[in-house]
Amino acid sequence: MVVRRAGRGDAGALFAMLQDLARFHGREATIGRDAFERDGWDAPARFDTWIAETADGVPLGFAQGFGKYSSWSGGEVFFLANLWVDPRRRAAGIGAALMAAVEAHARATGRSRIELTVARDNPAAAFYRRLGLTDRGDDRMALDLDGR
Repeated sequence: MVVRRAGRGDAGALFAMLQDLARFHGREATIGRDAFERDGWDAPARFDTWIAETADGVPLGFAQGFGKYSSWSGGEVFFLANLWVDPRRRAAGIGAALMAAVEAHARATGRSRIELTVARDNPAAAFYRRLGLTDRGDDRMALDLDGR
């Protein structure tokens, strides 16, 4: 498995996984593929994305998020908007590898923490806890990167 920063050429595979994620939650993503590609790779890009894939390029999962300012802490945080792993490939370390890439990016760009939201009844909440994220209430979880 390889985890790497996604490029414009990955937009089709990423968009398909985004649709799978939406369906997992009983919804449909309303963004179109063209808008997704534009927002992810035209300047200024509105989000950062990583893709996990097999050595021969078969997509396994993705992580997507963006920076935001926290007036509470007075610094930049990285908000993880989406993390998806193909259900047939879960429990193989793919999600953890994607989170490691997100954390490395957050640290390299000077973010003070990673934040996300996850419903308490979503099995992913336990996964995030195992990675060291803490509950912040209202379905919010965070990983402090600078001890604040």
